Amino acid sequence: MKIKLTKPQYEVSSCNKRFRVLISGRRFGKTYLCITEMMKYASKPNQKIWYVAPTFKMAKEIAWSNLKEMLNQFNWIDDINETTMSIRIRKTNSVISLKGADNYDALRGTGLNFLILDEFADIDKRTWFEVLRASVADTLGDVLMCGTPKGYGNWSYEMYLKGKQDDHWGSYQYTTIQGGMVSKAEIEQAKQDIDIRTFRQEFEGTFENYAGAVYYNFHPVDSVIDKKID
Repeated sequence: MKIKLTKPQYEVSSCNKRFRVLISGRRFGKTYLCITEMMKYASKPNQKIWYVAPTFKMAKEIAWSNLKEMLNQFNWIDDINETTMSIRIRKTNSVISLKGADNYDALRGTGLNFLILDEFADIDKRTWFEVLRASVADTLGDVLMCGTPKGYGNWSYEMYLKGKQDDHWGSYQYTTIQGGMVSKAEIEQAKQDIDIRTFRQEFEGTFENYAGAVYYNFHPVDSVIDKKID
């Protein structure tokens, strides 16, 4: 069996920067990319690999079943722990573990060779700055942050900018349609179903400014109706 990546997925995977940031629209195919990246590092001996989602429950729902299925197809699983969501890889002795950032202090103390922060815009920034950054320091581990943007005020924008300014960082931004998993017709329908700012954020992967607005998509014509009161 062979791993196949789309052109955008391959661009992220082949990037030689130590820290990579992927901003994308929904259904881009980032979960598949995350799994193949974990496998790439797990093919090396004695690697410690973490996939961290905003919560432990989300890590299970997003990646656990797909990860197990992929590793089974390649016959890579030596040992598996369903409780801790950890898998030891046959031949290389590397370990892939899925974690949640809902109790980020519990993530201290482990040196990592490869770290993924998925949907990182929804993760408390202290998880990275106070805990996980140090986990890749002594190992010189690599990091992939990915997810949908949450506006200019979110720390995901700060990390995305580092890829434009820091030689050790690389940043990528793709739309849902570029992922190749959702049809153009469905994208056009979604554009009709939701307001334009949410559409741009969720499907075009753009940073939007929601700050200072109680009802950001209020319009005096579209949102106000005449009503007789007796």
